[in-house]
Amino acid sequence: MDRKLSMRFLAAIAAGFLLGSSLAGAGAAHRPEPPRPASLAALAGDMNFYFGNLHSHTLYSDGSGFPAEAFTWARDVVGFDFYAVTDHAEYLSQAEWEDIGVQTGIYTVEGEFIAMRGFEWTHPTSGHINVFGTGDYTDAYTSKNLGAVYAWIDARGALAQFNHPARIAGHFNEFAYDPALADNLCLYETGNGPSGNVDYIHYERYPVALDNGWRLAPVNNQDNHSLKAYSSRTVVISRQLTESSLLDALRERRAYSTDDPNMRVAFKTGERWMGSVIEDCGETVQFDVAVEDDENIASLELISGGGATIARKDFGPGEESKQVAWSPSINVLENTYCFLRVVERDENGDDDTGLGEQVAVTAPIWLEKEGTNWYLAEGCTQGGFETWVLVQNPGDTPAQATLTF
Repeated sequence: MDRKLSMRFLAAIAAGFLLGSSLAGAGAAHRPEPPRPASLAALAGDMNFYFGNLHSHTLYSDGSGFPAEAFTWARDVVGFDFYAVTDHAEYLSQAEWEDIGVQTGIYTVEGEFIAMRGFEWTHPTSGHINVFGTGDYTDAYTSKNLGAVYAWIDARGALAQFNHPARIAGHFNEFAYDPALADNLCLYETGNGPSGNVDYIHYERYPVALDNGWRLAPVNNQDNHSLKAYSSRTVVISRQLTESSLLDALRERRAYSTDDPNMRVAFKTGERWMGSVIEDCGETVQFDVAVEDDENIASLELISGGGATIARKDFGPGEESKQVAWSPSINVLENTYCFLRVVERDENGDDDTGLGEQVAVTAPIWLEKEGTNWYLAEGCTQGGFETWVLVQNPGDTPAQATLTF
């Protein structure tokens, strides 16, 4: 290898940066808040909030009722904007899979209600994964391990979701990151069935998955096996209520998980929504937050690496806080992410946990600082050469570096 390193790489070492680094953490120093944060309507602009469910079962697997009954109930009784039937693939026949597709066509009326088809890959030790946007399906008998189903998803360009992550020990290979699935595995259930964000059961490992490199939007699904709905919702932020626009928004991680059935949350920086990656973000980033509901908000938290709270705003019990706004700023020291956690008082008593609060969690906004990713273009890999790359961390705190050849 040519031992002469590029001047840019030498400059990176001198500055204390890391080759190909993937760093976590943000400074908690805050700038003064602007006097009048934007309202939810102002932040939302031409975007709409669509409430629904991405995880349900019928008698085609281990649930009850036909898909047509499920879609009718979801539309007319619960009032979902979208509803996905995702039966366990290990139970499905080809005829049943095709019928679900037929029913989605019958029940979908764009702008009013979107019926969706997916399936749940159900492995006894590796975990369960919902898959959307495919014309066929696979199961744990055919795709027998995590690597096999990952390859199947990637080959079809499918959209996938980590299901109820706390249910199986060692699930998803402890969330080991697979860059081949970066554009496919976009969703993580922080809430599932009666377990919402408020009890932390599935939320607990969400920061672990994020810290490992996955870029995931949190969702809160019913996982219902009968015509029963919990108070939780997955909310997708999109201009239109069509299946393609919903799937596009989910791929862009423009979604949030809420224990409440109608809480609307906007989380942005400038014109960039939750789920965005901000390259060359600079030293200071201001976020814009607005929340509206029919119950009073108790607190807003900005969460970063490791699940740490780096900024917080509280509202007292006697304070009118059904419509709140906030514009926190942070100093960005390294590549990191930030997401919003909203806690409200369950004054309507509609949460199934009975804990007295309901929680919403947004997708993160990922922040990348200029200079923390460096590239070494020189070198030789022919016979007789040894490859050497120097990586230096002159600081006192450990950092994670990713070196990609």
